[in-house]
Amino acid sequence: MNEQLITTISNYENLINEVQVLHSSHHACFEFDHPLDSKLLLAGGHYINLGRIFTWRFSNLAEVFLSCCETNLTETKITDDPLSIAAGFLCAGALNVVSTLWKVDDLATALFCILYYHEKQDKSRSEAIRQAQFKLRNLTGDQLYANYKQQLDAYFEQQNWGENQAEIIKIQRLRLDLLCREPLPFVSPQYWAGFVSQGLA
Repeated sequence: MNEQLITTISNYENLINEVQVLHSSHHACFEFDHPLDSKLLLAGGHYINLGRIFTWRFSNLAEVFLSCCETNLTETKITDDPLSIAAGFLCAGALNVVSTLWKVDDLATALFCILYYHEKQDKSRSEAIRQAQFKLRNLTGDQLYANYKQQLDAYFEQQNWGENQAEIIKIQRLRLDLLCREPLPFVSPQYWAGFVSQGLA
């Protein structure tokens, strides 16, 4: 393991030790053949695998939101226990983990996060998830344009997409413009049903 990778992983772990709430927004992937190799993909091609997360212990981590793909996807023949990235954070001491069951859509996930944190101001985590799912599913294109388009444009402008950043941002903005013209752009379960909450409500 090279020194830069060790530093990147160490920085991530140190950050988690310093906070009570962590929102982890980047790429992730589940490895069906070797679940302990499932990864949170960090900047610079670095990653943290599930095997390492299972070795961590945190005493102050109240909530983790893994707004990444496949963080609660699991399938294994070697144990009855779930081997998912979300399970790793729960075992490490997180009191609650919000995670995803499949490869989630970037735009829908960004919007879901906005709705979830708004709802969580006065609701339990599980109820905030339910309300955010309901609102995303029933959001009209007109409401998307009037209430969220400017905020989503700003969000995608801030993301570090790598070498193809300009092209990816252009595609996301074009897609957002098209979604604003649809009656119910996120009505399909693929956009809202993949978010789950585990641990304390």
